Amino acid sequence: MKVLIVITQGVVGGATNSVYFLAKGLKEKNIDVKVGFGEGEYLKEKLEKENIPYINFKWLKRTHNPLANLFFIFEIKRFLDKKKFDVVHFNSTNALFGSIGAKFSKSKPKTIFTFRGLSILDPYYQKNKILKTIYWCIFKFLLLFIDVPVFVSNHNLEITKKMKLTNKGVVIYNGIPEPEFLDKETSKKFFEEKLKIPLANKFIIGSIGRLDYQKNYEFLIQIFPEILKTKENAIAIIIGEGEERKKYENLIKKHNLQDKFFLIGEIKDASRYLKAFDSFVLPSRYEGMSITLIEALFAQIPILASDVGGNKEIIGEKCIYEFNNQNEFLTKSKNPQIPPKEKINDFEIKNTIDNYLKIY
Repeated sequence: MKVLIVITQGVVGGATNSVYFLAKGLKEKNIDVKVGFGEGEYLKEKLEKENIPYINFKWLKRTHNPLANLFFIFEIKRFLDKKKFDVVHFNSTNALFGSIGAKFSKSKPKTIFTFRGLSILDPYYQKNKILKTIYWCIFKFLLLFIDVPVFVSNHNLEITKKMKLTNKGVVIYNGIPEPEFLDKETSKKFFEEKLKIPLANKFIIGSIGRLDYQKNYEFLIQIFPEILKTKENAIAIIIGEGEERKKYENLIKKHNLQDKFFLIGEIKDASRYLKAFDSFVLPSRYEGMSITLIEALFAQIPILASDVGGNKEIIGEKCIYEFNNQNEFLTKSKNPQIPPKEKINDFEIKNTIDNYLKIY
């Protein structure tokens, strides 16, 4: 069996890591797998280390430009005319346009699309209704070229059924290899060196995620003065980078939190340091099935996450608060809970690999 896995960008992120874990697992099962993507050195480096072949598609970009998407359709068609694959597995919105090229190619492979989140179609994504309707129509059309739609959470599958985007779908949870964590003391020392402040007596609230609209870190910044009223020794550390940095920096300054709230940028293999956190917080507006939340589950540290996407399916009811509900967040943040250890079994990478092989 020959499988081509396609994602828009090879940059740091949960979807990128999911594609990498999947490709690596398939290779270990002697599946002939190749990964296609546009820009991004992160995925390229990881694939090269595992000797997994890849192709860079010139016109595969994260864009709203219809011409770029059209050129990508022709680009992947030409590629699949020359290289035969049994399955082409798409993993992001712009990549989904490639399903047209796949179905019109000479090889006509089986096409899979994984909804790794609902993005603009998510109920909590605040956008003009007309624009949402346009996106719904585009998705509805593109899904005509997909043989099997896959969802990473039951929650997202149910939403798409309600909005009549699709009446079918398979749920396959994101899985990860068991992470290697540094112990709490070593991890704290790492952050002490980064921040140049002592952390021995600090209550560290941490998160890993892009600084963008989806992750909703402004909620945590704005509520942090209230957290300090009951946890005077609390500080926040956000690992990640993104276009909202300036906005967040201004909010931190506005609330006088410069010595309490730290945006420390991207860190390679950031999950290794999770045990430094006394509480892991994910205040997202929308999610599919968050890889960083799964990593925090494996780390068995206290977690508090917004009730969006598949978050509740990962960590359970006790670690969830209603989206943007400040009162519930503050109440639960006083005594954050460690999610049930048995939930780890649902997110082992071998289950993900086996489930995808069934539909391939």
